[in-house]
Amino acid sequence: MPWNEPGNDNGNKDPWGNRKKNDGPPDLDEVFKKVTGIFGGGKGGSSKSNSSGKGFLVTGLLVLVGIWAASGIYTVNEAERGVILHFGQYDRTVGAGLGWVPRGVEKVIKVNTDVMRSTQVEGVMLTKDINIVEVDVGIQYQVASPEDYLFNLASVESTLNQAAESALRQVVGNSVVDAILTTDKERIQNELKIEMEQVLAGYKSGLSVRTVTLERVRPPREVNNAFEEVNRAAQDAKKVKQEAEAYENKKLPLAKAQAEQARQQAEAYQATVLAKANGEVARFKQLLPQYEAAPEVTRTRLYLDTVEEVMSNSTKIMIDTEGNNNMIYLPLDQIMKNKRGENNE
Repeated sequence: MPWNEPGNDNGNKDPWGNRKKNDGPPDLDEVFKKVTGIFGGGKGGSSKSNSSGKGFLVTGLLVLVGIWAASGIYTVNEAERGVILHFGQYDRTVGAGLGWVPRGVEKVIKVNTDVMRSTQVEGVMLTKDINIVEVDVGIQYQVASPEDYLFNLASVESTLNQAAESALRQVVGNSVVDAILTTDKERIQNELKIEMEQVLAGYKSGLSVRTVTLERVRPPREVNNAFEEVNRAAQDAKKVKQEAEAYENKKLPLAKAQAEQARQQAEAYQATVLAKANGEVARFKQLLPQYEAAPEVTRTRLYLDTVEEVMSNSTKIMIDTEGNNNMIYLPLDQIMKNKRGENNE
C-alpha cells in the first residue's frame, strides 16, 4: 500500500519503511538498500511506477550532492597558504593541509609564500652633486601576507616599480656620483632595501623584500667617456699611492735603524768626550796647587810633557837654527828603525 493512502496508520510511515516521525533521519545504508530494491525488485505493477520515479530522482540528487561535496575538498601544500573567499569576500587564511569548503559559497585561492620572486627596475636619477646616472636594480621578494597581496595590489610589477623608483630617488639623491660608481654600492643597496620595505608597507602590499642588488650603475652615454677617464685616473692614483706605501714600508725601517745607530754613536761620542773632559778637569785640579806653589817649574814641566807627547807621534822633525838659513831634518823613523836593528843584533 502506498505510504500516503488511507489506512496507512495516520501517516506514521515514510517512503523508506515503517518509521515513526520522531525516530530521526534515515540511515544512508538503509536508503541505498531501499533504492536498490526499487530498481532491482520491480514486478512491473502499475502501483509501483510512482515509487520507481521518485527513487530515481532521489538517487540522482544524492549523486549530485556527493559530487558537489567532493568538489569542495582542497589541499594546501607546505609552501602555500590558502585564502578563503566567502561569496567573493575575504574570510580567512589557512595553512598547509587538507580542507573542505562548500563549493559555490566559498572559494580557495592558493598563494606560494616560499618561492623567491624577482624583478628588475631601471631608472635615470639625479645625484646630490647634480650628476645624472643610469641605474639597474635587481629585486628579490616574497609574499608575506597572501590576503594583502591578492586584494591590495592591482599590479605587482607596477607596485614594485613605483616603490623602487621612489627609493632610488631618495637614496641616489642623497649620494654623490663618485661614491655611487665606486665605493658606496653596498651602503646604497642596504638603504634601497630599507626604503622599499617602508614604501611597500605603506601600500599594504603583503610583499617582503629580501635582497636589492645594484646590477649596473653607469653615467649617460653622452658623458660615459669622461667618466671612464675619471675612473682610470682614480685607479692610477690608487696604484701610485699603493706603490708609495710599499716604498715607505721598505725604506722606513732602514731609515729608523740608521737613525738609531747614529744616535747610539753620538751618545757614545758624547760619553767619551765628556769623560775625557772630566779627566782633564781633574788633572788640572791636581796641578793647580803645584802651579800655585811653583809656577815656573810647573809651567816648564807642562811644556816638556806636551812636547814629549807631540814628538812621540811624529816620525819626522824639522829644526830651524838661529843665524843659519838651513833647516835640520831629523828622520826619527829611520833612527828608531836602525836602533831597533842594533838591539836585535
